[in-house]
Amino acid sequence: MSIQIVNTMKSISNKKENGIVYTPAWIVALILKELHYNTKNILYKKIIDPACGDGAFLSEIVQRFINKAKKEKLKEKEIINLLENNIYGFDIDFEAAQKCKNILNEIVLQHKIGKVNWKIYNFDSLEKSNILKFKDFFDFVVGNPPYIRIQHLGKARRDNLQENWDFCRNGSMDIYIAFFELGYFLLNKQGRLGYITPNTYLKTSSGKILRQFLKFKGCLETLIDFGHHQLFDEATTYSAITILDKEHYRQVFHFYRGEDEQVFYVDEIDLNKLNIDNWVLTPNKIAKKIKEIETRGAPLEKIARIHVGITTLADGFYIFQRPKIISKIAEIKLKDGRTFKIEKDILKPIIKASVLKDSNDEQFRHIIFPYKKVNGKHVIIPEEELSKNYPFAHKYFLSIKDILLSRDKGKPNPVAWYAFGRSQGLDTSFGKKILTSPMNIKPNFIVWGKEEYTFYAGYCIKFDGDLNWLVSQLNSEDMNFYIKNVGRDYRHGYKSYAKSFIKNFGICDYQNKTKSCRQQLNLAV
Repeated sequence: MSIQIVNTMKSISNKKENGIVYTPAWIVALILKELHYNTKNILYKKIIDPACGDGAFLSEIVQRFINKAKKEKLKEKEIINLLENNIYGFDIDFEAAQKCKNILNEIVLQHKIGKVNWKIYNFDSLEKSNILKFKDFFDFVVGNPPYIRIQHLGKARRDNLQENWDFCRNGSMDIYIAFFELGYFLLNKQGRLGYITPNTYLKTSSGKILRQFLKFKGCLETLIDFGHHQLFDEATTYSAITILDKEHYRQVFHFYRGEDEQVFYVDEIDLNKLNIDNWVLTPNKIAKKIKEIETRGAPLEKIARIHVGITTLADGFYIFQRPKIISKIAEIKLKDGRTFKIEKDILKPIIKASVLKDSNDEQFRHIIFPYKKVNGKHVIIPEEELSKNYPFAHKYFLSIKDILLSRDKGKPNPVAWYAFGRSQGLDTSFGKKILTSPMNIKPNFIVWGKEEYTFYAGYCIKFDGDLNWLVSQLNSEDMNFYIKNVGRDYRHGYKSYAKSFIKNFGICDYQNKTKSCRQQLNLAV
């Protein structure tokens, strides 16, 4: 099934403050179509965009509304009354709300209709006191909610969200997810909602609460996932259209894949068969094969340990390629041209996993490693000791102290001001391991046998058995098939190889390595 939507107006996709991205006209048309906002009774239905911006949705709605009213031969006074009482918009941006009113005024002027007192409100939709009087009020909720992480908001607004909206309670999520709770809150008992949002809620941990809500309510009617296709010219966003219906009451929904402006029907998906930790949306026959892969042998995370690498939060000041090493001193050079002397003994060789080509790709990178081993664990070298034993390194750190203090939005480093931004990987990143990039077009797991090397920008797999045997399974067509269907999408066909996506990959009988996976599973689909 293919739906071709013609773009009828110039799309606006400029990124705004507060995480707002304006919506192309063909998306507006598609959402209104899926909502059935084209029926004979739209004149008497209440509709709202709770983050209306300059009116991408509302301008199309008003245009349809007036055309329908004229077709019904309604009088001008009645048209104005209906416009004033059935079309609503909220926006936190005063200028955007005013622009929206101006655009809607131009539309009614073109139709020779008199002044309309628009119900366009300039306030924060997620400030619950602002919208309580609209609870269970609307037949339709539409929009393109803002995309911004809650931790990037001011403390007062963040605290308000966490206090008033259940979807915000865990403290780490994007506010577009809260707009789903808001939208459902605004719908009457027969109401329908249509949003264009990031598709991240399908797979991320922060989206789990929304996935649970949709399953519990049974209100998900249609989902259109655009995968890695970019719909907004100036925003790297991976998008989905979600249609909710309060009267749906079913555990199945219609699933489509979108490619630019075309939409293709895939299958009817049963919510009960989806893993709440990661919605793998595929035709049922492929979902069956994925389940077979996951339940054969043992999951990767059960036989091996998957770790992230070193995280400094200032790689350009810790990691250097080909430092000049003469005897016990190394010379490093910053991007601004400054050069410094560093003690060779405080450097560790490090691999950038995201660009690693093969097991011979040494890269010649080194990291300043201000840690020492105590009882088998790496701990920070106290500053007094650092100054005494590594005076050049200490002097270098002092020269960039203001930069290091500004990491992590200026939050004090609980370990030391010159410590890495995070403590992850300090002990688990060394030793023999299998390395992989966080993103790849196809599996590229690489055995790295040089134990003195640490790594960053990727994942490592530690395994007590034969690393070469394990890597042969990880670089298989089975893994390629698996990640293509369960991994998160990125541009140009790249897929995520994060721990959350590879951990459940089934490893065939690792205690009897002569038995191949192909003997256990036929992947022909």
